[in-house]
Amino acid sequence: MALALVSARAHFLKLVRRSRWLLLTILLLFGWLTPGTPFAPLPGATQEGVQLAVKNLAYLLVAISVVAGLLTLLSPPQLVAGLRSLLAPFGRFKLSPDRIAVRLALTLEQVEASRRGPGSAADVAVSTLSLPAASWGPGDAVLGCMTGALFVLAWFA
Repeated sequence: MALALVSARAHFLKLVRRSRWLLLTILLLFGWLTPGTPFAPLPGATQEGVQLAVKNLAYLLVAISVVAGLLTLLSPPQLVAGLRSLLAPFGRFKLSPDRIAVRLALTLEQVEASRRGPGSAADVAVSTLSLPAASWGPGDAVLGCMTGALFVLAWFA
């Protein structure tokens, strides 16, 4: 999360601002509606509820920081290619990664068009859509092994 504050500060703060109602709702629901020992500094809150709220807020802020980092480092075609590559193994279960990638590409195009404002050239319907493909490299294999090792360590910790 600290890395996102340094490298993707603008995206991170924008996403946190957009998520402020979700963050507030998590704080209120967990902090004040979880039974437990009363928490003196906050009337009506419980210690267990505040602990759960802080834990879940931290999870959400980590997820937001990862998304901010991805949005900063990758272009929309790279995001689509990455999602398509990650979903490729699910093609065996009749889940089409290409359909999901097309939907993501169209959604990202609409978001970009809305940022440019009405009346721009992006309002014209796209007649062709290309799906970029990403190939796996040695760095991806190393990173995948490290991620798997972290999951195993976290599971047994």
